[in-house]
Amino acid sequence: MIKMLPSNLPKELTSYDLLKALAIILMITDHVGHHFYPDEMWFRVVGRLCVPIWFFLIGYSKSADIPKSLWIGGVLIAASGVVAGQFLLPLNILFTIIIFRYIRRGTVARSFYSADGLRGMYFVLLFLTLPSAVLFEYGSMAMLFVLVGYMLRNKEEVQKSIEPQYLKIFAGISFFSFFIIQGVMLPSVSGYQAVFMMIGFSLIGFILWNFKPAIYVDAERHMARSVICLIQFMGRRTLEIYVAHILIFRAIAMYLYPESYGFMDWNYIPPSMVSMFN
Repeated sequence: MIKMLPSNLPKELTSYDLLKALAIILMITDHVGHHFYPDEMWFRVVGRLCVPIWFFLIGYSKSADIPKSLWIGGVLIAASGVVAGQFLLPLNILFTIIIFRYIRRGTVARSFYSADGLRGMYFVLLFLTLPSAVLFEYGSMAMLFVLVGYMLRNKEEVQKSIEPQYLKIFAGISFFSFFIIQGVMLPSVSGYQAVFMMIGFSLIGFILWNFKPAIYVDAERHMARSVICLIQFMGRRTLEIYVAHILIFRAIAMYLYPESYGFMDWNYIPPSMVSMFN
């Protein structure tokens, strides 16, 4: 049995819990590869599938509030990068989320008044992708998923100005464009891995397109309570999990691979990004 989700978090398992838990698992897979298996691209290929989910949820949410915890988490992650001798820029994904929540209202207003507005916003975000990626993780292109999330949460309102087929095309092109950009950002991806990533993004897109807020009141009939609690923990403590695991992974990596890290020996941006603009 499924019920619609109220504003306050229920004790039962929800569709948000499941979606965020999936994103957490994919994200940790990505970061395991980044910190401990940098030459094994399968970790990165699988892990990148979480990116559309995080930004989709920004657009899908009714609220665009920016809690202090986001700022605190972003600063902690940035500070840990400085300590570990990493790079200050691009700013971590928590700052990307802050930026997107701040500009969401204006971007939505400029995108969904007509098909031309949506088309124009797509090209603006695409054009700004590489320069903005120097400043914050994933760059402006990730804002496309925010728009997808908003339009799916507000279908009736959006369809007053834009025909449904254009919205489907926009969603499909957004996922395909991000797939192409990830191929540029991860140049060591093999043909098989590229195919897997394309299929994976398609599946994630299907899941998000059909996502609905819901409560699964009879979930305990189908899974153990301990499993439900684990899923709810991942789904309701995403910020804490993100910050904690990054700090822990960096500390372990500094201990295991001291030759790859330099205490306080940080730079503003990675050399690979500098070469992109030379």
